[in-house]
Amino acid sequence: MGSYRPILAGNGLAIALTVIFVLPITAILAYAATSPIDDWMVQLGSWLHETRGWSFAILETQERFEKIGFAIRSIIIAVGISFLYFWLTNWLNQGLARVASKGSWGKESYIIEAIQPWIFVGPALVLLILFLFIPAFSTLSLSFQEYDGTRTVNNYAFLWDKTSLGYEQFRYAMRNSLMWLVLVPTVCISLGLLIAVLADSVKWGIVAKTLIFVPMAISFVGAAVIWRNIFAGGGIQPQEAINGLTPSYQIGLLKAMLGHTAAYNEPLYSVKFWGNFFLMWILVWVQTGFAMVIFSAALRGVPEDTIEAATIDGANPFQMFFRIKLPQIYSTVVVVWTTLVILVLKMFDIPYALSANDDDKLLLATMMENARNNWSVGNDNVENLFAAIAVMLMVTVIPNMIFNARRIRREQKELGH
Repeated sequence: MGSYRPILAGNGLAIALTVIFVLPITAILAYAATSPIDDWMVQLGSWLHETRGWSFAILETQERFEKIGFAIRSIIIAVGISFLYFWLTNWLNQGLARVASKGSWGKESYIIEAIQPWIFVGPALVLLILFLFIPAFSTLSLSFQEYDGTRTVNNYAFLWDKTSLGYEQFRYAMRNSLMWLVLVPTVCISLGLLIAVLADSVKWGIVAKTLIFVPMAISFVGAAVIWRNIFAGGGIQPQEAINGLTPSYQIGLLKAMLGHTAAYNEPLYSVKFWGNFFLMWILVWVQTGFAMVIFSAALRGVPEDTIEAATIDGANPFQMFFRIKLPQIYSTVVVVWTTLVILVLKMFDIPYALSANDDDKLLLATMMENARNNWSVGNDNVENLFAAIAVMLMVTVIPNMIFNARRIRREQKELGH
């Protein structure tokens, strides 16, 4: 293998250099060649503006259609460049391998198989470096700097200092984020498992699972709007009767079921502390369908002979689930849990859409937006404070990463044995 390393390195470098120069040049030429599309889109926008009699300014219409034309060109060119990349790299890999092996098919296939995985992994690595690792290290460096570039830890001290502006907000954000991390994945997984088991035991289970999965198709903002109407109060103040008619109040469904009147006009998600649980429920409602579908597929993969053996031994339904089925889908449960944890850590849409920006409702992500609005005045170091909050958000992911790394290593050792 050592004798092949110079060949593999040389062929890989030749492919990389060819791609680095050929693809950008091709993309530039493609943009230049398709630039008239923007002008055609501007003309189309002007024609539609005149024929349809749109009320807004014609310059605004032209600008929008020009952006649409550029977006269409970018999508087509990106897809074309992707296909060109894989065709070109495969063609170069086979050609260079054939030359290096000098006609020996065994050597040629070895060289192709050694380089081929890097052709597919390469773009992903480049994207990870450019859009994940470099920004992450830049954020970490920025969090240890003052606005003038001086190295310091004052940004973190500001968050933990009891006398600072951000201490209370940061304390609430950490508390709420921890509650979301514990409760949301736990409830989603519990409900998902329960529904997956129960739905498979009834004839109309497919209909039930379909209805429960539907919220997955709704955006977080859309889900927040739906539940805002359910949790709604009676408005800022009760509406007065007009022309002798009975006044009407916009009371949410849940508040009406609880017997709240319009005089009690505070939405349920705005209640101190307990409002956090109503916000969590919105995410649970959206993501339970995801957990249910994954667990339903995993449970169907449990070997029938194992279930039959447990039935013969007299296992009841609870023993069948907790001692037979659940241990065999443990890896699936961990994957779903990891996915939900990552989703919770970056949760921003639901609290923001409901304007749930009180200190006791803050998460780490929404705290950054709150800080941008409230800390920016007279604070030259606000960008560095944002970086410190972002680093604290990344730190909360570390235990999850360590757990999954150990689990994967343990599974690999078990497979090795």
